[in-house]
Amino acid sequence: MGPFARIGWWRSTRSARREHMPQREVRSWKAEHAVGAAAKRVKSTRHVHLAIRIPDPDRRRGSGEVDVIAITDRAVILLEVKNWGGDVHLRDNDLVQQRLLDKGEPPKPVIEKLRAKVRMLQRCSLSIDRIEMLEVLPIVVLANPKGNLSEEVLAHPEVSTVADLPAKIEALLATREPVSEEEIARQDAMLRRFGTWDVLTFDGGQRHTGDFIDDDFPEGWTRADHSAVEIAVEGGLFSTLFRGPRLTVTFHRRDGSKVTEDMTPGLTVRHTQPWDESGIDGKGTYPIEHVRKVLFGNEAKFRWEDVTPQSDGDATEAADPLAAFEVGGTYTGTVVKHLYRKDGGPFYGLLVALVEREVTGMVHISKMDGMSMDHIEMFYAVGKPIDVKILSIDGPKKIDLDFD
Repeated sequence: MGPFARIGWWRSTRSARREHMPQREVRSWKAEHAVGAAAKRVKSTRHVHLAIRIPDPDRRRGSGEVDVIAITDRAVILLEVKNWGGDVHLRDNDLVQQRLLDKGEPPKPVIEKLRAKVRMLQRCSLSIDRIEMLEVLPIVVLANPKGNLSEEVLAHPEVSTVADLPAKIEALLATREPVSEEEIARQDAMLRRFGTWDVLTFDGGQRHTGDFIDDDFPEGWTRADHSAVEIAVEGGLFSTLFRGPRLTVTFHRRDGSKVTEDMTPGLTVRHTQPWDESGIDGKGTYPIEHVRKVLFGNEAKFRWEDVTPQSDGDATEAADPLAAFEVGGTYTGTVVKHLYRKDGGPFYGLLVALVEREVTGMVHISKMDGMSMDHIEMFYAVGKPIDVKILSIDGPKKIDLDFD
């Protein structure tokens, strides 16, 4: 690399590393951290996680992000943070912004969307650990101090401000009994398994959230071994001009140790965002010298096909999704669908997931003792846990079930 190329490299690298975060994103990021700090002030709180991605059992690769999750000794609290200014009202038992109504834009559900994530988390727990998780409670936190909240909004049991959040959580937990430390640890381990976004940070303060393409990482850059990789440019303009571009790369290992190596430019990472084009090519490619830090959201990307409950026998049997199930056994599953004949035909049964997307069975209508559809909708709604007994097994998705 000649002197002019070295100068060009230094200037373009410095410019790329100085990318800043737009003020709107800064305010949202600060609001989420303020909510996390408020949740930590609750005496019953044991763990607080930010930006956890709860896998959607109805989609093989989909997930629903929750801004803050607080694990307490009595319940799990899902906190959705909205940094809304202006007037906020209740309509059809959900939150609406007056400014959107004034523009004629239809309001998007907030409370109901968070409730859907509650159901997703409960279904995940049943599939992964085969037991119902702690009670899960949703709260939407309106974090903007300039927001003008109606009395109905402030009185809603699933809505809070940042200042009122500790008291709101304490009130919700007051009538609930504490659970064991083992149960709390199980909930925490499950959320850590889900993880958060992979992140690129920059010297100017910008944070790009998304997903790394692991197959395109430089050799040795593995999420299983590292929580982060930090990249620093050595020297200034004159040092780069006379000695050439130099990088110092520090690997933060998951065991807490650090390893630092000298590197030359040329390596890249790929980090994609479903909602935007990114990188120098619009496909998520970043030269490593352009970023300050690479942050891995988890040790391994969550995949439903990896979720197989352990059987009571040899752990090697876990490769078979049916290894943990036997005829005559009773298990807790989740109602995932009400089954109807084609072309609007009659209802004929419940589809029940024992392991989401991997092991499912059916409770035939003949097992329901003539229950009306109103009762079926009430007691066996989609997303509800259900105790079942296995009558026969003809495959992972061909299991005959009865109510336990």
